[in-house]
Amino acid sequence: MSPRGQERNEKMRAIAKTKITKAALEVFAEYGYHGTTIKQIVQSSGVSKGLVYHYFPSKERIFFHLIELALEVSKKAWIKSLDTPGTAWQKIEKLSQILFKTAFTDENSLYFVVMLQAITQGKSIPGLFEYIMMHGAHYGLLPPLIHKAQKSGEARQGDPDVLSSTYLAVFQGYTLLLLHDKDLHTKITPETFTDVLRNRGRNK
Repeated sequence: MSPRGQERNEKMRAIAKTKITKAALEVFAEYGYHGTTIKQIVQSSGVSKGLVYHYFPSKERIFFHLIELALEVSKKAWIKSLDTPGTAWQKIEKLSQILFKTAFTDENSLYFVVMLQAITQGKSIPGLFEYIMMHGAHYGLLPPLIHKAQKSGEARQGDPDVLSSTYLAVFQGYTLLLLHDKDLHTKITPETFTDVLRNRGRNK
């Protein structure tokens, strides 16, 4: 096969895999892990059943692929925020800004729903929890930042791990709410989330 032919085939394969991935994301988000079937994904993607199985031998493997993508997107956003110059509090503010821009898009909201399913419904998928723990390590970067910001007086006092969990829970809660109330996006800002950690006894 000529290089041009190979390039065309690679492009067609990439398009097919993207269609399957997008369809799977929407179907899993709507029906849940246990409620989703390969047949639904095939129908939603417009790709043949044989081709779906060519890329993904099982429903579990498709779901695992979505978790891989979700963690990759999340990690990039966090690293981009925390690698910026500035104080610990400035990094926290940057994190809120970037998460606000990325977490509430339609597609990323669906990835969050799928991640929630992985935690609550994914016990039957071999290696899934281990993968999440290994590739979700970036979430552990927030408590040390909070601790530093507490020393400077910018972050509120309290257990940094608890405060970090509270911060993430607020983001997660709004992500779910925005799935049903799109207008809510106009009423919140990055400061909505940063304020969860702010020392209110200090001027902004």
